[in-house]
Amino acid sequence: MFCRFVFKRELSRTKGKKTSKQLADLEEKRSSLIRQIRTWRPIQLAYIPHVASLLPMVLGDMDDGEDQYSNPESIPLHLPSSLPPNISQLPELKDIRDAERRLREAQADDALADVRRLRRVIQGLWQFKKLNVSGTGNRPNTRMLNLFSQFQTKLQHAANRYNVAYTALRALDKDGSWKERLKELKPSDLRGPGRDIDNPEDAKSSNGRFEPSWIWLVARLPQERGDNQTEDEFNHSMRTEWAQTRARMCRWNEELLIIQEEMRRVLAYFEWKSSWWLEQANQRSSLEASVQSGVMAYAHKQSNLSLRMAARCAAHWLPVLKNHGIIPSWGSKYQVAGSAVNQSISDSEDDEDQEFGTVDNRSDAGNELNVDDILDFD
Repeated sequence: MFCRFVFKRELSRTKGKKTSKQLADLEEKRSSLIRQIRTWRPIQLAYIPHVASLLPMVLGDMDDGEDQYSNPESIPLHLPSSLPPNISQLPELKDIRDAERRLREAQADDALADVRRLRRVIQGLWQFKKLNVSGTGNRPNTRMLNLFSQFQTKLQHAANRYNVAYTALRALDKDGSWKERLKELKPSDLRGPGRDIDNPEDAKSSNGRFEPSWIWLVARLPQERGDNQTEDEFNHSMRTEWAQTRARMCRWNEELLIIQEEMRRVLAYFEWKSSWWLEQANQRSSLEASVQSGVMAYAHKQSNLSLRMAARCAAHWLPVLKNHGIIPSWGSKYQVAGSAVNQSISDSEDDEDQEFGTVDNRSDAGNELNVDDILDFD
């Protein structure tokens, strides 16, 4: 039944002036299609007599049906999936609808298996061409392009066969279990199994953001493997892509852990630096009282600056981590309120102004920052 669509496509490809051989081939295919339709009609009317009202001429003689079969590629077959709702939903046609549904589901599975097989063949051809044919001259390159065009035509045939079955399934059983593994096949889905930079859809994304087509993510039927084909042989074409993808995933997980550890070490360093400055405050006990007071004030100021820098880093990092579902071990220690963070930032700017000579008339006690306002220790 799908031969009608193949015949239409071949007609479209041979538009314009045709050679004698092309005309003879088309006439032969038309005659074969007419014979198939004539054989199909009596069987159809025996099981679906309601179709008789849709046919302009039922089982007429060859002369009477000459106009009817002038363009056999355009004759509707009136399968249950294409019947009007008032006929297709009749109770007596339930078994016929189920029969076509099973037929279409098997047809879609077989067509999808052919699509995957042809895509693996095409990708293998391109890899072979890049490694062995490119740069060897026009003749071998032209032969490879012709071979590639032949497989592309076969791929398009398989895709069209799948789309016909998918459309029929939607009409017969819109919410059936087949929707779990069969989806709409768009032209952009005919890619893979790996990332191909020559494909516009794959070229737009990097290796990190590449998403394979859904045709490689659905479960395969046991019938897709040949009788003489083991599971390892069947997955051989996919093993390299799977290994590369898994290696990238493991590397990304490692980088995620590394950046979290770097965040923790930055905060730990600021905390250590704060404690180190406090230890330096009492290192020079032989100084005069006024100088000793200045040294201690500077050490406490640097200690507070280190704590404020740690709090500011945590205030930037924690929201991002929480949005991705990551709760670090130091998160509870740096639950910074928005007002406290703003106060910390403004105080840091004031300290920078003081360091460059723009000192106001506030006392040292007024400039001193209360660490408990910034760090929430629960």
